[in-house]
Amino acid sequence: MQTSQQQIEFKKSFQFWSKLLLPAVVLQLAGWGLALFWIGSDKDQGDVFRIMFVHVPVAWCAFMWIILAAVFAAAGFFKKTKFEHFDQSAHAAIDLGTLFAALALATGSIWGRPTWGVWWDWDPRLTSTLVMFLVCCAYHVLRSFTPDIQARRNAGQVTALLAAVNVPIVYFSVNIWRSLHQPQTFVRKGGSASADVGLVLMANLVAMILFTLVIYKLRRAAIVAEETLEAAREGRTQS
Repeated sequence: MQTSQQQIEFKKSFQFWSKLLLPAVVLQLAGWGLALFWIGSDKDQGDVFRIMFVHVPVAWCAFMWIILAAVFAAAGFFKKTKFEHFDQSAHAAIDLGTLFAALALATGSIWGRPTWGVWWDWDPRLTSTLVMFLVCCAYHVLRSFTPDIQARRNAGQVTALLAAVNVPIVYFSVNIWRSLHQPQTFVRKGGSASADVGLVLMANLVAMILFTLVIYKLRRAAIVAEETLEAAREGRTQS
C-alpha cells in the first residue's frame, strides 16, 4: 500500500517538473542568445570570451549544488527521523554538483586554450576544481560499491561534506596562490566588467539555476523511485 502511494506521488512530481523543463530550457537558450548577439566582442579576447556566459554560471551551479548536498547531509545527522529524505536530497544535489564541476573543468579548458595557449595547466584554480570533482566522483563510487543501503547513506553523508570543504578553497584559490586564472571580476570591488556584460551574465546565472532546479527535482524523484523499487525487491527476497 505504501509502495503504491509512493509510486503515485512519484508520478505526480515527475509530471509536474517535466512540464517546467521546456520553459527552463527556453529561458537558458534566451540567455545564451543575449550573450551571442547582444554583447559585443571583448577588446582583448575577442569572441572567445563569450564562453564566460556558460563557464561562470556552470561553475557557480557546481558550487551551489555541492554546498546544498552538504547541507542536506548535515541535516540528516541531526534529523534522524528524516534521514532517508535528506539522503535522497543530498544524492540528487551531488549528482548535479558532479556534472557541473565536470562542465566547469571542460569549459574552463576550452576558454584556456586560446587564452593561455594550453588546454590544461596545474593552476591552483584548475587543480582545486579537479580535486573537488574527484571527491564528488568518490561519492558515486562509494554508493555504487556499498551493498548495504544504510552504510551507503552514511558514506555518502561524509563524502558530501568533504566535497563542500573544497568549495571555498576553489573560490579563494586565485587570491591565496599565484594563478593564471583571472580574479573574481564581478564580485570584487572595482571589477572591470561593463554593466551590460554583468547584466547578461546574471541573467544566464539565474536561468541556469532555474534549469538545474528542475533537473534536481526530476533526479530526486527518480532516486526515490529507484530506492522504493530496491526496497520492494529486498522485501520479496526476504519473504
